[in-house]
Amino acid sequence: MLKFVAFFCILFFAVDFYAQDIALDSTEFAHFDCEITQTKQKLNRRFFASVPGIKFRVNNENQMYASFQFGKRKNKIFLYLKLLEDNICLKNDKNVDLHFKTGEIITLKNEYPINCQSLFVKQLTKKELKKLKENELTFLQIYTYKKNFEIYINEVQNQDIHHYIDCLSGYKIRKTNEVKPEKKEK
Repeated sequence: MLKFVAFFCILFFAVDFYAQDIALDSTEFAHFDCEITQTKQKLNRRFFASVPGIKFRVNNENQMYASFQFGKRKNKIFLYLKLLEDNICLKNDKNVDLHFKTGEIITLKNEYPINCQSLFVKQLTKKELKKLKENELTFLQIYTYKKNFEIYINEVQNQDIHHYIDCLSGYKIRKTNEVKPEKKEK
């Protein structure tokens, strides 16, 4: 009986620790469908489109996640990053560092008004987009007043980032209130 209890405790704690390490964000396969969404809604009186968000697990915080998403307005591609927790105030000098496999680091500054909704928005330059498409990200570092958060990025998530940038780069924003789904050819 004692062996059974010991085995059960070891199994329970092993599963519990393992469950903490399972990332909600990771998927086994990269996405190949663009899944671009453009609604009738406008952002600052302009139509916009977006791709699905990529969910990341924050590595230096228990049970915290972030959403990483690209959107397009006019001919500009934007990066939206949100920590999925309330009352986190982003610093206003430097907000996000993108660390690449090559060792290079790009620092991005938040263009969204100073906020405590943990929302980061940046219109990406052609140089930044090129760097994201041609290199692999290893991790993101987000600077807040509370703590600096780190998010490690795997190969599948990198493929999704590259794919979604390609999708939005070629997408033309429809300038109409009538947004219809594209017809599939037979």
